[in-house]
Amino acid sequence: MKSIDNLKITILSDNFVSTLIPPLIGEWGFSALVEADDVKILYDVGNSGYPLIYNSEKLGIKLEDIDFIVLSHGHSDHTGGFSNNDVVTKLKGKMLIAHPSVFEKKVLNWSGKLEYIGMPLTRDETEKKFNLILSSEPLEISNGVMFSGEVKRYGYNEYTSGLYTSSNSSLLKDSMKDDVALYINTKKGLVILTGCGHSGILNIITHAKEVTNQNVYAALGGFHLLSSPKEHVEKVADELTKNLQKIGPAHCSGNMIKSIISENKEKWLDVSVGKSISF
Repeated sequence: MKSIDNLKITILSDNFVSTLIPPLIGEWGFSALVEADDVKILYDVGNSGYPLIYNSEKLGIKLEDIDFIVLSHGHSDHTGGFSNNDVVTKLKGKMLIAHPSVFEKKVLNWSGKLEYIGMPLTRDETEKKFNLILSSEPLEISNGVMFSGEVKRYGYNEYTSGLYTSSNSSLLKDSMKDDVALYINTKKGLVILTGCGHSGILNIITHAKEVTNQNVYAALGGFHLLSSPKEHVEKVADELTKNLQKIGPAHCSGNMIKSIISENKEKWLDVSVGKSISF
């Protein structure tokens, strides 16, 4: 796997906004623009799509110029932007890469109340609007940029509590096989970008090493630790700090791990709306 010379990741949608100039907006969800040398990848499209449109315009980013769309998984806070006509219009005809399970009917059991949290588009609708590629295996999108495919579990925690799929009028536990990351090989080592990290960030890091044979330099994005007990968050934070040079918890990671990691200023990355992070 070749390394790229320049990598910049710009956060277009997240729960937190880092800057007031220009004035940007946030919402629950995630979307990031990955610029790897001269290839542009939109990773997720956010929840409503409105911050994606608004923030990209304020930052001078033309969504029409991206080369690929990658979906981290099928939950609506990462795919709901496709319910926004402006998003679809700007991205129509692009190559869209995701795991085959991304179109499953996904349901959340939140305190005994069932809620649909899946893709706003069916597979047929998606294929009419985009050039769809579905893969459960790792796929090198461009030189130095790999779609992780299905993340192997190595015994570390994964985060699937309360998540189900609806099939034939029955609910099945969702093992989140569609939870995928990007592995980007830089001169400093691998940079991992996650959406929610349902597979478990420690599983994702181990998988990245296995499929690329590279050391991991940084991980950023959602780590899904917001509901985890303090002892577990501290353990994960310790593993990340020992093994990575840069760490950027975002979206569903929770404030606890942000607080812990931010104490180590040399390793901390502020991953919130408006931030552009270069490697």
